Amino acid sequence: MEELKKLITKDIFDCLSGEDARRLEEIRARLNISDKDYRQMKARATSRELHERIMNVRKRPRRFMVVARYAAILILPLAIAVYFLLDKEKQSPAVVVAQVEKTLPAPERKQPRLILDDGKVVNLGREVKEEQITLHAVNRGNELAYEKNQVVEEEETLVYNTVEVPKGGEYHVSLADGTRVWFNEETRLRFPVTFAGATRDIYLERGEIYLEVEKDDRHPFIVHTGNGDIRVLGTHFNVKASSGRVIETTLVEGRVEVSRDGTSVILKPFQQAVAGDVINVVDVMDMDAIISWKDNMFYFRDVELEQILDKLANWYGFNVFYENPDAKREKYFVSIDKYAQVDKILDVISEVGNVKFKINEKTVIVYK
Repeated sequence: MEELKKLITKDIFDCLSGEDARRLEEIRARLNISDKDYRQMKARATSRELHERIMNVRKRPRRFMVVARYAAILILPLAIAVYFLLDKEKQSPAVVVAQVEKTLPAPERKQPRLILDDGKVVNLGREVKEEQITLHAVNRGNELAYEKNQVVEEEETLVYNTVEVPKGGEYHVSLADGTRVWFNEETRLRFPVTFAGATRDIYLERGEIYLEVEKDDRHPFIVHTGNGDIRVLGTHFNVKASSGRVIETTLVEGRVEVSRDGTSVILKPFQQAVAGDVINVVDVMDMDAIISWKDNMFYFRDVELEQILDKLANWYGFNVFYENPDAKREKYFVSIDKYAQVDKILDVISEVGNVKFKINEKTVIVYK
């Protein structure tokens, strides 16, 4: 079983050798592990629950393995990989952990707001267990759930609500047809309280959303943006309205049609349509890099430390000072819980990298 765990970890990191792949197939055949079961095992190996169990033993001295040219910093959800790859006899000692003089607080989740059809604004509190916001919507703290209704065929005057999520926030809405929508920060979406007519239409005014669309063959679901539309029946996909009117649509599963100005393309899973002046379709090699935000994660693969700390500094509100500028260029493979304590993140980075940190007021100092 230990050998299987190590091979699963290498597979997660995309660093299986030919011999490793052969050995993994042998073990799977011997244990009668189907493709479906194997996918579930990998999902289990990257779960938050298992990560928390691993982090409980992190206080004991131990050694880390660098996978390929990455420092394997996997805060959430991939920390299990580091745990499986420990080898106390063969690996060099971990570097000294971060020196933290003062703890920076975890960022506060910013409050979204609901704008009703008549212009009234309702702040959506996060601490409530359940609160009736309107006749058809209940606030459950981190989710706004609309009463589920069948889509009616008759045309009628629709009542629209708008959810607006500020910088530093995220949210989740269940629409009246059962479709689930995740909101990234700085996102504004307008949608009907109930759906009626031939299509189900929502309007992404800015930002980024991830959707799990309720299947309804008779009523296609359409996301309208400032630079084209996305038409689906039932599927999972991500839509990002970038600067300069560029719209990125990434398909996870199912089938979608992206169109603008009379031109359209059909996407297959793991493809992305980038709609600017024209629509370009590209294959997606790393889906986690695109959709990990919906699980409240920052995800960096083969990214320089400077870029990682710049992103964290913007999110947490701290400054960065490098005593050793060459540290900026070191690359990491890292997945970070957006609401973890800063000192916990820095602690793990210093354990597996070649840098150390100290915090002075609101400045993170990087040195070797």
